[in-house]
Amino acid sequence: MKAVVFYGVGDIRITDAPDPKILQRNDAIVRLTASAICGTDLHMVRGTMPGMEPGTILGHEGVGVVEELGPDVRNLKAGDRVVIPSTIACGTCSYCRAGYFAQCDQANPNGPRAGTAFFGGPKTTGPFNGLQAERARVPYANVGLIKVPDEVSDEQAIMLSDIVPTGYFGADLADIKHGDTVAVFGCGPVGQFAIASAFLQGAARVLAVDTIASRLDMARTQGSEIIDFQAENPVQAILRLTGGIGVDRAIDAGRCRCHATTRRSSDDKTGVDISTRNRTDCPTDESSWRQLAPG
Repeated sequence: MKAVVFYGVGDIRITDAPDPKILQRNDAIVRLTASAICGTDLHMVRGTMPGMEPGTILGHEGVGVVEELGPDVRNLKAGDRVVIPSTIACGTCSYCRAGYFAQCDQANPNGPRAGTAFFGGPKTTGPFNGLQAERARVPYANVGLIKVPDEVSDEQAIMLSDIVPTGYFGADLADIKHGDTVAVFGCGPVGQFAIASAFLQGAARVLAVDTIASRLDMARTQGSEIIDFQAENPVQAILRLTGGIGVDRAIDAGRCRCHATTRRSSDDKTGVDISTRNRTDCPTDESSWRQLAPG
C-alpha cells in the first residue's frame, strides 16, 4: 500500500509500505477514505519531537471503512464507516473507566508511565503506524472506533478525529459559565473550534486574537470580536473592550512561540519557519497577561 513515511528530519516520503495485519484479538484493519495533517505532524518535519523511528507511518486523524476485525471486536462489522480517534485507549483500566482515555495505563507498550499512545508518533508513544496510509491497524478497535452515520460526509467526520475534540476540550477546561466573556488566543483550526465550543458552552462574548486576516475573518463570522495583535496591543484592547475588567476565561490555542518574522537560512532543506526570535511588541511578561483575567 501507499503511505506517508518518516525517514528522518525533513525527510518525509509517500512510498510503499507493508499492508497491516491483525496482531491482537481486539485489532481492526481500516481502509482509509480520508486523513488529515495535524500541526503535531510538523514536529516530524522540523525535528522538534525526538524519538521518531525511521519507517514510521505518520498521521493520527482518519476516517475509513472496516475491512477486517479481530475476534474480540464484537460491536462492529466489516463495511462499517468509522472515525478513528487520534489517541489509543484500552477501555478497561481505571483511567479509561473514569473517562480519561488519553491517560490509559494499558495501550502504550512502553508501560503505564510512558504517557499517551497515539498513531504515527515517536517510540515513546508506542510506536503505532499512523493513518496517512491506504490502510491502518487500529488497536483496541472495540473502544476507539466510532461509527459514522451515512448522512455525515468524510470531510465532516475527519474533524471529529482530533481537531474538534481539541478545541472543545480547551473550552471545557476553561470551565465556561453562561454569560462569560472568553478570550481565545490563536484562531487557527483549534482556535476556530475553541470559539465555536465556547459559544456552545454558554459564552456571551468571545474575543479572538490573531494576526492572519483569513483567520480573523472566520472568527468574526462565528460572532467573535476580533483583535489583530499586530495592529494593536492585545492586552490594552481586551481591557478596553471589557471596561477594564478583563475576561472571565482564556483559552490558549496558539503555537508555543510568538509570531516571528525571520525564516531559516536558504540552505535549510525543510524550508519551514521555526525561528524562536520573539516579536518585541508581543507581551512576554506574566504581569501583562495577568491583566487579561482578574484573579
